[in-house]
Amino acid sequence: MRLTVLFDLDGTLLATNEHLFIPAYFQSLSARVWPQDPAGFGDRLFKATYTGMFTKDTPVKTLEESFDALFYPSIGVAKSEINPVIQSFYENEFAGLKELTARLPEAAALMDAVIADGHQVVIATSPFFPRTATLQRLAWAGLPTDQYPFSLVSTYEDFHFVKPNPAYYAELLAQLGWPEYPAVMIGNDMEQDIQPAELLGIPTFLVCDPANQNKTNKHPLSSQGSLAEAHAWLRQISQQDFQNDFTTIEAMLAVLNATPAALETLVKDLENDLWSKRPEPAEWALNEILCHLRDVDREVNLPRIQRVLSEADAFIPGIETDSWAEEMDYIHQNGQNALQDFLKARLQIIDHLNKLPLSTWNKSLRHAIFGPTTFHELVSFIVTHDQNHVAQVKKTIQMLTRSIR
Repeated sequence: MRLTVLFDLDGTLLATNEHLFIPAYFQSLSARVWPQDPAGFGDRLFKATYTGMFTKDTPVKTLEESFDALFYPSIGVAKSEINPVIQSFYENEFAGLKELTARLPEAAALMDAVIADGHQVVIATSPFFPRTATLQRLAWAGLPTDQYPFSLVSTYEDFHFVKPNPAYYAELLAQLGWPEYPAVMIGNDMEQDIQPAELLGIPTFLVCDPANQNKTNKHPLSSQGSLAEAHAWLRQISQQDFQNDFTTIEAMLAVLNATPAALETLVKDLENDLWSKRPEPAEWALNEILCHLRDVDREVNLPRIQRVLSEADAFIPGIETDSWAEEMDYIHQNGQNALQDFLKARLQIIDHLNKLPLSTWNKSLRHAIFGPTTFHELVSFIVTHDQNHVAQVKKTIQMLTRSIR
């Protein structure tokens, strides 16, 4: 069975002492960009990184946008004024930090074997670095992106969440179009890599010294060992019949947060004339998909959730929504605006769902189509609907962009 293999970078594929590397990184960047007060600059840099990225728990704004909104006002300088200096740092001085890392010979051997086995490979590094810094670190690891066909490398320009937020892993899979073959995670950090991935039903392999192994994995297919042992685990797990489980409360909340985030990234570079173009006569255009998601959240999902939360044994009528595309002429509406309106509706839904007691998730209701069910299952319908349409958006974009090449 083919797998989607998620690899952490620092500490997994590249030997990195983060307690040395991160302070040196901040100090080097501060000294280059703000030599008149590197300490003050570094303090503001750290605070904006922590508040704008590490504690971020919303699909609103990419990590870069969230960081920028906090950092540049704090130093009183527009990004455009110092961006050339920052870019120069990454093009020149950043490479000096390589000496604080070390290449792991088994990393390239493992990657070669995984790709030869036909698996899809993703670099699932926490995306608080810009793309140029992450690509350089991959090269330091002996895994340059011009030689390895990574399906995705997570960086702060294109992501909205960081580890250990489970929404990071959901956003990553959503950007891939929710691949039909299951995901597994290989990383060296229990709190950052293993535990949040397992919350989404993803089997994991903890890279660790055999003497430091601990059996705290939650997924029955998870394992631990050296990086060299990871390939044998992948060979073994690829023979198993399993799927990732996105029906736990934590997983469903992660997917609901990730959907508008991933959609924003998927469509951000799309040419305007492609929004209303159907890849096939019977398929929806992107305008239609985004308008559908907007109206289903606003007119169906949100009212249903509000009803269940306010009524005992609520009755949920069936609603046929596919016909709205023609009736409301979705294809000629503005898909970009629809995405923003979908985000607003989704934030309302997430606000309702956050911190609900387990008793509410177990609450009984009656559905016109599915009969007696629970609030938990009702939300799972929304999650599946999200995944289906995100996959549809990914496929549509691939078909449209392929046709114009």
